[in-house]
Amino acid sequence: MRFSILLLFLACSISLPGSFCLAQGIHYLPPPQVKAPAKPGAVYIARVVDARPQRTSVGWVGQSTSLLPVPTTFRTKLSAVLQDFFTQYTPGQANAVPLVLRLTGLEVGEAPDATAGVVGDFYAPQPDSSYRLVAHFAQMVTQPTSFFGHATANIPATLGLLLMNAAMQGRDQVRWLQAGPSYPAAYVLASELHPTEVLPALAPDFQPQAGFYYTLEEFWRNQPGEPSTPDVEARPYLSAEWAGDLEVKPYRRTADGQRVPATAIWGFSDGRNFYLRLNQNFYKLERRGQGFIFYGRVGDDPAFRAAAAAKRNSSNSGLLFAAAAAPSLERRAQFSFSPLTGSTSLDQGAIAPPLATRPTHLFVYRPRNAKGPAVRIRLAAGQPAQELAAGEFLTFEPASDQPVQVYLLPEAGPEASLTLTPTAELPTYLECRPAAATPLRQVKDDEGAAAVTRLVK
Repeated sequence: MRFSILLLFLACSISLPGSFCLAQGIHYLPPPQVKAPAKPGAVYIARVVDARPQRTSVGWVGQSTSLLPVPTTFRTKLSAVLQDFFTQYTPGQANAVPLVLRLTGLEVGEAPDATAGVVGDFYAPQPDSSYRLVAHFAQMVTQPTSFFGHATANIPATLGLLLMNAAMQGRDQVRWLQAGPSYPAAYVLASELHPTEVLPALAPDFQPQAGFYYTLEEFWRNQPGEPSTPDVEARPYLSAEWAGDLEVKPYRRTADGQRVPATAIWGFSDGRNFYLRLNQNFYKLERRGQGFIFYGRVGDDPAFRAAAAAKRNSSNSGLLFAAAAAPSLERRAQFSFSPLTGSTSLDQGAIAPPLATRPTHLFVYRPRNAKGPAVRIRLAAGQPAQELAAGEFLTFEPASDQPVQVYLLPEAGPEASLTLTPTAELPTYLECRPAAATPLRQVKDDEGAAAVTRLVK
């Protein structure tokens, strides 16, 4: 049974009775709240401008006990929701200074506790009708969920706490920027994000600074708490499924000069790539749109571990069979990383992807004894060719259940091709022997996996 189908089955089987796990709607959040309002202040937030680049939702949350998260938002415009909150909980005194809050980022989620991240700037009006930048705000808050509670239900209070922190920082005139720049009203009140407002970690040209990072906020600002060039041990994974990936472990020196693993960190950068710590493993982040992805172990996802544990403890023989057939917790899978909440989750494409875009792994390997000059391998007509020498392998990720044609382009002589239909069930392996009568040959799964693993070692 395919990996994606198994994950989907696990999600379906632990949903509430009568629910259908593919019926993903939208979860509407109650307004943010705190226990009591603050005293009226000499400064108050008079207007909220929503300048976020993405406004279709404010994050993803678990639906009941299902493994599949759903998008969440408010029933009314976010700017109106926040304005109501600040009016109710952080009012101003008579003749108080009115501020404009330009919201450039807001996201909520479960990691697995309720989390919320907010990024914005405060502007104060000037006599000439311009606005002066007086404060920056960027913070993430996580609140633990009780044993019998649910993280989604705790999100309004978590976001409320974070918004209260933002309002209190905006009120604190002692901490205002002494020489903040002034901008015309059209700039401050515009609903689109300006290039200069992007967090360093979200800028298109983001290049992480080398060092150890201890918090998400350090990652946002690209300012490691311990700037340095980490001592990193990198070695290839010794399995075909992880072929091409490196297992990395950072080390540090103690006061007496001993080399010890760096485990009490949030992540690290070697100056080229950023590596996020998840449990005891470190995975390389890759930019994808407004966020990041990485490839990690299925068992690193708490929702999947919980679903697998539920199946193991079930007395239903059919569910027990499904649990036994479920993928190993060491299975490689794509994760999404939310830069505003720091949460990670199995990518939706790995759980229930559309048929035509379900990810696959296609390996083309050449045994060490298949001597001769290097050849070029091309996946489908019009695609760039990649060089393949003896003792090497190439990987491709074509769409699942769609015919593809693999071309072998020798240094001399006619090209050869093989048409096949990869699936997401297991990797597909092609053996390349340029001098053989059949230069490209599909081999059995076990044979191919063993061959690629030997080349990795």
